[in-house]
Amino acid sequence: MFVIIEGPNGAGKTTLIKNLQKNGYSALSSPNGTPLAKMLRPACRGTEPWEDIDKTVQFLLFSAARMDEYVRCVYDKKEVVVADRWWTSTYVYQCILQGIPVEALEYTIHPDEKIDLVILLDAPDQILIDRVESDREKDPNHGKCTWTKNYDTMYRLMEIYRKDLPKYLMKKNIPIRIIDTGNMTTEEVFEGAKKTIECHTK
Repeated sequence: MFVIIEGPNGAGKTTLIKNLQKNGYSALSSPNGTPLAKMLRPACRGTEPWEDIDKTVQFLLFSAARMDEYVRCVYDKKEVVVADRWWTSTYVYQCILQGIPVEALEYTIHPDEKIDLVILLDAPDQILIDRVESDREKDPNHGKCTWTKNYDTMYRLMEIYRKDLPKYLMKKNIPIRIIDTGNMTTEEVFEGAKKTIECHTK
């Protein structure tokens, strides 16, 4: 079973993935799950020295990293594999925000890939912004990438996650469960996600 944890910055994806991993789930942080993906990650995210990378090149690097991760970390695995972001993020950032054709994205997906469930984490706008700022006070490099340098882009990404991505997933018949983490503890988020995953494995 292949489960994707998605959502805008500050929604709680990384914390949820860590808690799932602590409780026995096989977890994958993308693009970071294989040696190749780790090498490509800075350019994928547009961090220094790749801040001016061409958007098409960046899209292709994301696609290469995720194909490698799928083949090495997901394909033919019998256990539940939970990924922190996937091509679902590519759809949001590269296709809708930057205008890369959706057909190009679909061409790069492994022909045997099957996503069994997408858990989309969300929270009110200001809570998401406050969480990002709080995390960056502790670690200035936290969540830094091309798209989180200004609030206008972050608000646009929140909108895409809420409106465009669910519609696209429904069109592709990929099950989606939305969890509003705004007033939830990390334990409550974990329990909600765990229960959702367990329901889909029965």
